[in-house]
Amino acid sequence: MKLAVCDDNRLFLEELKRQLEEIPMVEKADTFSDLASFWEAVGPGGGGYDAVLMDIDWKTGDTGMDVAEELYRKCPGMKIIYVTGYNDRFSQQIFLHPANLSGYLTKPVDRALLEANLRKIRQLRGGGEPSLVLYPHGQALVLPFRDIVYIESSRHNVTVYTESDAVTVYGKLSSVSEQLSGDFFQCHKSYVVNLRQIRRIAADGILLKDGRSVPVSRSRYGEMKEAWFRFAEAAFAEE
Repeated sequence: MKLAVCDDNRLFLEELKRQLEEIPMVEKADTFSDLASFWEAVGPGGGGYDAVLMDIDWKTGDTGMDVAEELYRKCPGMKIIYVTGYNDRFSQQIFLHPANLSGYLTKPVDRALLEANLRKIRQLRGGGEPSLVLYPHGQALVLPFRDIVYIESSRHNVTVYTESDAVTVYGKLSSVSEQLSGDFFQCHKSYVVNLRQIRRIAADGILLKDGRSVPVSRSRYGEMKEAWFRFAEAAFAEE
């Protein structure tokens, strides 16, 4: 899991980062002592973070709840775990702001509760199996990578195609792509394809194993072929 930890207390940040680095499921934990740096790291696509541990009281005009509400609009798939030392001040307010809220921890953070919260998020993302999490109609939907054939972007919507279904969500292709693994390649400005699903690549398009096809742009044709050949060689070596 890739996490962002936001708190204006640098000593607390260091301690929480130390705890997180001792948890095997945590791949990376970036710390931010100011919100400007956090927003810069998140960018328009979410920064690749699975979840944010967010301090509520920043002693400024914005609270962590305001940040969580903004994240809910920009990156609806990013989970929020509130962290606070003022439980009596905020416990009745946390549900008044729209947010993809997953947990609530009080300082000092209990290690067991921290791990339980992270385990909950990982299970939602597919029980440890590499998966894409979408939020159609505000409800979490977990799609294992192996089930995804290709992804298409049109205007302000992204549609993920499986062998038997299609799921459309509002958002950008770049935001969805950040959740994907190296088994996927963006072959066109509006398409991402699962390398496992490719039968043949030609200059006029990519033929998939189920008979469907997706376009490949001229500028990405050579790189697309190289990516597919590297993937096929690696897959053959594993057999």
